[in-house]
Amino acid sequence: MGVRRLSLALAVVWMAGAPAAAQESPDVLRACRRADLIGLWHVIRFGFAAGAAVDRSDPAYRIHQRYVFNSNATMAYVASATPLTIEQERALAGAPAPVTWALDAGGRLLRQRPGAARLETSECRVVTQPLRDPRSPVPALAGDVLLTDQGEDARPIARRLLRKVPSGE
Repeated sequence: MGVRRLSLALAVVWMAGAPAAAQESPDVLRACRRADLIGLWHVIRFGFAAGAAVDRSDPAYRIHQRYVFNSNATMAYVASATPLTIEQERALAGAPAPVTWALDAGGRLLRQRPGAARLETSECRVVTQPLRDPRSPVPALAGDVLLTDQGEDARPIARRLLRKVPSGE
């Protein structure tokens, strides 16, 4: 099984809670495109990959997470122990974004923090049809984005399901 197919199968198992063979379909997830990401996103599901060696107390893994992907290839990210207010989300959306981002040909998200020596990478997939995981009351909807952060060895570290915040909010 190729890396792309394995990634798809792992993502679908995490999302839908069913065996990969039953869920493995190119129609469920597709590679992210640049236009898919532009805007403000909130994380609606978050979890660590099985066996991932991470510092779970790292502030980057707090429960309330927001991403802003700007059309000029910059990005801002915030994680908080408490929900962000609408004013804080607006401030985040308008703040200078220190991280640059790009997508490779396979839809993998590449992020570069100022002064960092290496790129941070995530498999980036767009949900194309609603999925329900019996372990969660939060369904994945068409248009949601599944990010699977990868370590230096390309193994999954954490998975986030992002939902776009409507521009009127």
